[in-house]
Amino acid sequence: MQPLTLRLMGPVELIGPGNLRLTPRGMRARGALAVMGSAVAMRVLRARLQDLLFSTREPDHANASLRQVLREIRIGLGDARDALVSGPGWVGLDGTMVRLDMTARPGPDGQMPEFAADLDIPDPEFEDWLRDARMHAEQTVAPSAPEASPLPVLLTAEPVAGDSETAVIAAMILGEAAGRACDLVPLVAMPDRADPGQSAIVLSAVATRMGKGFHLLVKLSHRPSSRLFWSHRFVLDADDLAASMNDCTARICVGVMRVLDAVRTIDAALGVSLADVFSYNDARLHRAEQALKTMDDRVSPSLTMALRAWVLTTQVFERLVPDPQGCIQEARELATRAREADPCSATALAVGSVVEGYLDHAQVSFWLAQQAVRIDPRNFVARSAYSQALTDLGRHNEAHREAQAGLAEALSVLNPVPLQMRMGIALIRLGRFDEAEQRFDAVQQFAPENRPSLRFLAALRYQRHDEAGALAALQALKKVEPGFSLDLMRSDGYPVATLRQGGLLGITRSGLI
Repeated sequence: MQPLTLRLMGPVELIGPGNLRLTPRGMRARGALAVMGSAVAMRVLRARLQDLLFSTREPDHANASLRQVLREIRIGLGDARDALVSGPGWVGLDGTMVRLDMTARPGPDGQMPEFAADLDIPDPEFEDWLRDARMHAEQTVAPSAPEASPLPVLLTAEPVAGDSETAVIAAMILGEAAGRACDLVPLVAMPDRADPGQSAIVLSAVATRMGKGFHLLVKLSHRPSSRLFWSHRFVLDADDLAASMNDCTARICVGVMRVLDAVRTIDAALGVSLADVFSYNDARLHRAEQALKTMDDRVSPSLTMALRAWVLTTQVFERLVPDPQGCIQEARELATRAREADPCSATALAVGSVVEGYLDHAQVSFWLAQQAVRIDPRNFVARSAYSQALTDLGRHNEAHREAQAGLAEALSVLNPVPLQMRMGIALIRLGRFDEAEQRFDAVQQFAPENRPSLRFLAALRYQRHDEAGALAALQALKKVEPGFSLDLMRSDGYPVATLRQGGLLGITRSGLI
């Protein structure tokens, strides 16, 4: 389905495919869309939204009114009602289905439109929010869409520190964090400078020494809007400085990735989303592939091609492409070119290992992954590839330990699914079914559309006589994999080699679906 477009400059408008108008009639419903659309990641706390729209009403009445507003939005969405999403304590818009348009288009009289120009909600909390939002929009929204930058820019500012030793430590941490970010997603990293008006993320720090610890306040802001997106204070133990610096570096890198995704909601020019690259959703993977294709390969060709190879391989593993053999060969070509562009890139070597593993070239896969881990043992993609290669060679205890070590790395939070999968598969090969099931349950918490984990869960639950749980997994699998059947799962070409080896294909004769 084509993405919806939420326009907030001028009247609030929600437009579907074919210019279909999906905007709700109610003023407060349109106000809710404006609040959600302008929030980071297009998500807002329900309590916050309730206070903005119904601050003068009793809590129970306000809660009921908010439910009615959300119902009105959902009804207006029609077939696209899944674009309105919610979770524990929050509500928002699905970023894979809704595109935010903050382009300011001059009216017939040449005047620039106002943010949410049609909103007039008589609530003091909303009026304060709308005034601030309009002021921010005036400062940050350009009269017309700027020329897209091929890659986002990451600026590393000189740290402000109380003494030279603290300044050196802070500079080392910021420098390594920027480098790690550039190892994971295509970025242009440079000193604290950029062309006037050029969109950039600025990484800065204030550091001081207090007693036996170094205190580091790190900020990530957007330029030219000067909007602060992330700030965190770290305390580094002087007695264990190396470990403290490693942890701090990884957490800052994670912060950069989170900010990149957040800033993309107000600046679509900021490249590819790492969350899309490491997703298992067909639309998000396609979006990542398209974004990577447009990257300027003069800046980070190795990483760009490696990530494209990863996306294509994921599509093959998830059975999302009509021509898996053609797709995996394209992935192999990209992975090879990525290694040629940078023979010492741990990410390129690791992705090449995963591709070769799919092609049953176990020894080549092992050599590539081993080299990747030697170059950068903290690279979670390398750790995952090495664990997979060890499994393919029948070294299951080592595969389990390697995946476990990868999950212990702070950067694994960016994509824990492959490492959890590798641990689960190694545990099945070792006959530790109950522990394996726990790992595949964890995968589902992070990636409910991951198909292999659903296959494993269905088989493992059925093996321990949990037919209701097995049925739930099969139904979820059938939902994300059209055409799935137990007969197909039993066929020779279906990717269940680990289940077959473990004697776990009894599920295919269960008749549950």
